[in-house]
Amino acid sequence: MSKNNKNANSKKKEEVNSEDFSKPWIQRRTGFIVITIISIAIMILVAVQIIMGSGDWGRGLLWGILFGGSIWFVFFGMNWFHSLFHPKPKQSDNSKDPK
Repeated sequence: MSKNNKNANSKKKEEVNSEDFSKPWIQRRTGFIVITIISIAIMILVAVQIIMGSGDWGRGLLWGILFGGSIWFVFFGMNWFHSLFHPKPKQSDNSKDPK
């Protein structure tokens, strides 16, 4: 690699904007689908393990629902927590001048 290529690569790395790190990695819809699939999988896994271990269907279904619901609790809880420190911008801040 020549010296010019190294300088060009270092300039590209320096041009990274900090706003890029605060943007979402995936779309909201895709995130909801992934969380739904994971929570259902955990619900089934926990319920099956308890039912196979004790034979108590009621307790197995209860704990399955609790563990699956806890994923959504953490998701919405973290959204609420982050909204405390990063409130949504007001509509007037984002509007453009009609000039």
